[in-house]
This record gives sequence, structure tokens and C-alpha cells, in this order.
Amino acid sequence: MPHENPQSIFTQTKPAIYLEGWGMRAEEVEALARTLQGLLPSLDWHAGDTPVPGALTLVLVDEGALAGDARGAIWNTFGPVEAMRRARQAGVAAVAVCRGRISRLPPERVGLWVTTASGDWAQNLQALVRALAALEWEPRRGYKEVAAWRGLRALTQANLLAVMTSNEDAGDFAGLVRQAFSASMAPPAALSVAGASRAVVERTLVEAGMQETEIVAVAPMTLDGIMRVDALVGFPWPQPAYSA
Repeated sequence: MPHENPQSIFTQTKPAIYLEGWGMRAEEVEALARTLQGLLPSLDWHAGDTPVPGALTLVLVDEGALAGDARGAIWNTFGPVEAMRRARQAGVAAVAVCRGRISRLPPERVGLWVTTASGDWAQNLQALVRALAALEWEPRRGYKEVAAWRGLRALTQANLLAVMTSNEDAGDFAGLVRQAFSASMAPPAALSVAGASRAVVERTLVEAGMQETEIVAVAPMTLDGIMRVDALVGFPWPQPAYSA
């Protein structure tokens, strides 16, 4: 069952999330923000021309719509890459979420890029945000400090290609993570998990020989209080020469 009053897990200011769409109509992004506000009301979801100060920005990238079926408009895919670069320069916490083949985007990218299944945007973004929020969890304060999104800084300042996974079977965390690890031949550089105990996470990393993972965040409960495991696994991406 979800938390009886999700807003009570935060301070008086609800954490804000701003949606920026690429390959999506403005009205589609705004409708998505309204949908997510109903599905996960403990967060303050926004879209439109002006980003909300202090918000976590999710740069939504529909690769197929940007480049077209024949890949004739490949130059359009540079738009979200540039948006992520500007966000980093401005010190804005931003995560790019790509629907489609992320391998078709320009290889010189900065920041955290998450590849998603071809499923529903709203479902994917909920799972992503719940996994990201684990970086804000503190044992004594819980999710009280999420509004500032300070815990995300190390992750958003890294160059990573990430996959996310969600499973209602909290007891099978090891299998869930092994499935995510199989997405790359390289060891992960970051792992953010909500809904699992730190002991289980650490044991799984040791068993997989990945205890040297640089960024590891664990929250024993999910953002909405529902019993499930939400995980984000990030793999290193080369530093572009121009971003230095």
C-alpha cells in the first residue's frame, strides 16, 4: 500500500520536476506533466517555456521523432545534446531520458543519459524519479531534503549511460540488478536503488565483483511507499573533448 500521506515525507516545499521535450509537441509535454501530477502528487511536475528554479530537469528525447524514419534529419538530435551541455554549464540538475535508439544520438554527450523501453512515458518517468530519489535519502531524515535535489549532483555531473529497472518482487533484488548489469560489458559506475536494504545491495555488489562502484545510493523505502524495487544503473561514458 502507498504511504498514507506522501507529502508528509518531505519538507513543506514539494520537490519540483521540469519536463523539457525534444521530438514532442509542447502540448504533449504539458499533458504528460499533468498526468504525472495525478500519478505521483508528492512531487510538483511542470512543463512550459520557463523552468522552475531549483527543479530537477528531465530532458525527454524521442529519437525517432527527431531524426525521422529515414534518419534524414539527424541534425535535430543535436538539440537535446546541447540542452544537456547548457544545463551543466548553468549548474542545473538535469537528466536526459531517451526513447528510441540512444546509439543514434551524437556520441559526444555530457551528463546522465537514460535509455528507456518503448513503453509509456508516464510509467517510465515514475520509475526513474523513484530510483533517482534514493540519492536524496538520509537514514534519520528519510526523504525530507529531496526538495533541494542536492544528492543528485554527483550523478548529474558524471558522464553516464544508464538503464533503469523496476520490480514489485523486492526479494529478487539480486536478479533485478544482474539483469541491468547485463546491458553493458563495462562495470557500472553508479547504482541508485529504492526499496531495498543496504545490506542486500552491498552483498549483491560483492557477489557480482562490483563493490568498487563509485556512486551507490540506497533507500529502504520507495518515494511513494509502495513495496517494490526501483533501480538505476549507470555505466561510464567517455568525456567529450569540448566539455573540458
